[in-house]
This record gives sequence, C-alpha cells and structure tokens, in this order.
Amino acid sequence: MKTPKEYRDNLLNHIITKQMLVDCLYSVNKRAKNYRDKEREQRAYSRCHRYVDNSAFIEGAREKKLEMYRMKDMLLQILTPICIHKEFIGYKIERIYSYETEEYKKYKKQFFYEGQYIDDDYSIVYFGDVELKDEPIYHYYLFYDLDCGHTFHTPIKKEELDKYSLPIIEISELETTGHKVNDLVSVQFVRKVIRLIEDNMYILQ
Repeated sequence: MKTPKEYRDNLLNHIITKQMLVDCLYSVNKRAKNYRDKEREQRAYSRCHRYVDNSAFIEGAREKKLEMYRMKDMLLQILTPICIHKEFIGYKIERIYSYETEEYKKYKKQFFYEGQYIDDDYSIVYFGDVELKDEPIYHYYLFYDLDCGHTFHTPIKKEELDKYSLPIIEISELETTGHKVNDLVSVQFVRKVIRLIEDNMYILQ
C-alpha cells in the first residue's frame, strides 16, 4: 500500500493520528500472523520430510514474527487498554496410568485419549488422558479499541491481572488470520512512526 500523502505530511509535523496508529498496528499484526503461518507450514513440511533441513526457513519466519510483535508492542505503549479479555481454551489434562489402580478404574470411562507402552520390566502399561473439569484454563489479553475499524489484543499472564484496574470480559475463541501485504502500510512507514514514539517527539491526535 502506498503511504497516503496525509500520513507523510503528519510525520514531518510529528503528528500521529489514531487512524495512522491503527493502520500501523494492523499492518504489523497481520504481518506477524503471516510469518506465524509460514513458520507452521515449514514445521509441518519438516515433519513430513525428515531428511530436508529447513531449519533456517523456520527460524527466519520465527524471527520476523517476533520482530513484528515487538513493533506492535511499541505502538501499543502509547495507548490505554479498555478491558481485559478472558478466553477459555480448555481444561487441565491429567494422564492416569494402569498401575494407579483405583484412579485408573475411577476415570477410565472419562478418557478422551488412551495408549500404552512397554516399561523397563517388559510389561504393558496402559494410560489415559482425562480433562479436569474443575480446573479450566484461560488466556488473558489486554483489549484495545480506537473506534477506527480494527481492534487489537496483546497477551498477558494471569499473574499480571492485578496490575490493571480493568473489567474482565469472557470471550469466545479468539481467531487471528494473516492478510495480503499489498493492502497494508509499509514496514518502513511503521518504523518511522515508532521512531517518533521512541524519541517522544509526537503529538497523538
């Protein structure tokens, strides 16, 4: 995407508008997802082609992904989140073995996955995985909304929740996808915006 003249003029005057910020955030966020998908594709390819060394491609995609997320964090630091989103991702899983006789009998009907292996004494050990329904697992995200068409999340740890006096809202599964880079503002432009932020030489409008 060609940088709009208005954006170029704003940069010269050290002005960052909310729409500029949203476009920059959207660009690095989607690029990060693109690199994430490339990393996954390369890892999947590696599993299917064990004799092909594509570790350089995997590491390259991973580094680019992390770079985009670092840029996203730099942009978000001048904004204030409006709430915390709480995403349910499943339950804690416990593996129970047949030598744990009572537990194995108790939970056997609840196993969602079962398997077996040969131990050091050449005996067969059976096992099963069970979901602990009283131990749900959640992911937490700071949620940003500038009323400019896109919203953004950044993950935080459960231990960090007390740092923020924000309402916590439970959401359904958070889906994230990549985007064609031709429709995004350039990384070069995003870097110029970040430079203004780093130098504390900007006016947010």
